[in-house]
Amino acid sequence: MTVRKVLSSQEEAWLRRPGVRRWHSPKFVLVLAAALSGACGAEVPRGTAAKGGSPGPGGPTGPAGPTAQPMVNAAWPVDFNGQASSLRRLSRDELLTTMKGLTGQAPARADLPAEMRSGHHLLRTTGLSFIATEVGKLYPVVKAFAGKTAPALLTQSGCKQSGQAQRDCLASWAQSFATRVLRRAPRADEAAKYKAIVADADGTAGMDTGAVEGVLTALFFAPSFLYRTEVGAPLAGTPTRRVLLPNELAAKLSFFASLGPPDAPLLTAANNGSLNDGAERVRQFERLSQTVDGKRALSVFIHEWLGANESKLSQKSTAYLTGVSATFPADMRADADGFIDVVLASADPTVGNLLTGKGYVTDPVLKQVTDQSQSTGVATGDVSAYERIGLLMHPQVISSHTKENGSSPFQLGAFLREALLCEKVAPPPAGATNMTKQGEPAGLSMRQSLEFKTSAPVCSSCHAQFAPLGFSFMAFDPVGRWVSKDPTGKPWDLSGTTSTSNGTMISFQSPAELVRALATSPQVQGCFAQAALEWSLGRGLTASDVPLVTALDAQVRKNGGNVPAILKAIVSAPEFINVGTVSP
Repeated sequence: MTVRKVLSSQEEAWLRRPGVRRWHSPKFVLVLAAALSGACGAEVPRGTAAKGGSPGPGGPTGPAGPTAQPMVNAAWPVDFNGQASSLRRLSRDELLTTMKGLTGQAPARADLPAEMRSGHHLLRTTGLSFIATEVGKLYPVVKAFAGKTAPALLTQSGCKQSGQAQRDCLASWAQSFATRVLRRAPRADEAAKYKAIVADADGTAGMDTGAVEGVLTALFFAPSFLYRTEVGAPLAGTPTRRVLLPNELAAKLSFFASLGPPDAPLLTAANNGSLNDGAERVRQFERLSQTVDGKRALSVFIHEWLGANESKLSQKSTAYLTGVSATFPADMRADADGFIDVVLASADPTVGNLLTGKGYVTDPVLKQVTDQSQSTGVATGDVSAYERIGLLMHPQVISSHTKENGSSPFQLGAFLREALLCEKVAPPPAGATNMTKQGEPAGLSMRQSLEFKTSAPVCSSCHAQFAPLGFSFMAFDPVGRWVSKDPTGKPWDLSGTTSTSNGTMISFQSPAELVRALATSPQVQGCFAQAALEWSLGRGLTASDVPLVTALDAQVRKNGGNVPAILKAIVSAPEFINVGTVSP
């Protein structure tokens, strides 16, 4: 598919009009993105998903049916529900990292269109396109950003001439800068477009800045910037296997390690073929992981695993935000980031330490929620009888899975079951609120009331999956304060017993006991490994990922939940350079 094939005669005429604005208009980018998506899909047959499988959230559309799950003997229930695509949209975090790396500045994250999400999955960007409303929101952000950064980029270009000499200089700069933005050399037609954009430059500040602004707008709104491809080429001697092209392999590794495009050393390694070696990929990954962007990338992944990358603190009811600072949401994110950084740099960089570590609990900024207080109208504040440990009890994570008001045991329980144990929780049936048991006796505690209402047969079997997990966390309010007593004035009952898919029984008297049990569970550690693999792929798993799943299972059984070991196992695996299996 080409761009021309998806354009009407009126649109083709529109594209042929004199001027350059057409190359970075929202309409053109939306059409071209669709064409690019179709072209990429044609180049790599989408046959890597399990037969009958349905596409993951945001993935290509197609007939859905029962997912044929490959048989894998792993420590956790592996779900093969994804669908491969050769097109990956840059996430907001990737856009910000990339734009800042290229210009030294970045737009506000909140100004960029939010990605579509589904359930407790990590963000999946493979096969995810910008829709019309998102394009409409993105264009003015890009235009304003180009205007803001153009003066500095003009200075960096070093072009200080006049007339044709200045236009030639800026055209040469545009060609060089485009190579970095597009993560490939511009084609001849693209180079001609950039030359046309700078045609009015004359050596004066106003005209030259406007020319640079036009180039920046065109580049940062180009589909080749907003998306990256994993098309690859057939491996010599193995026509059924496609491997990533050098620039695609460098981009996959770099965005996984640092949320941004490859730097010069990584590109050199890709172009000389050394990235085909797993040990060299690990070396490059370790190097990038130690950069500022690399540490942020690890933190973003951990937050995605725990469903907390999109802060919901500011959405809570005003009553719960009483007594906290205006910067409370940003402070909590920074505090959680700091804890993650410390754990992953420690001698125990494990899932267990992330879930049970106490390094953040005494941080001064946490006093807003941990100190004794009556600011919300009830007694709150941490107590020695119930420990606050690990990220699951950090306000950044708790608030991501609570309602705006009141306690949220069912939401928290479903999150724990799905995100940490990789066990699906079915959505409630239509009209579920009308199916609860009636005739509740007086004098029940909040937990007893919820247990009574959901004891009807239509509710109980499903609630048994997640309610015990959630009840252990019901003493936390929507922003993560510990509430001293049940709303009825009775003491909390946070105990429970639950079983996992492999038959392991977990009994606990407090949230800390529950978390410690989860932290040592091979199922939780394996589920984390699956989350890391899906994060590297930008999609759910397919049948072609079975070898990687097997390798990760071996890694988990050997090293437990060692986070760096899991990430390096993904990077070093031979399958990391694959783009899928071409159907014969």
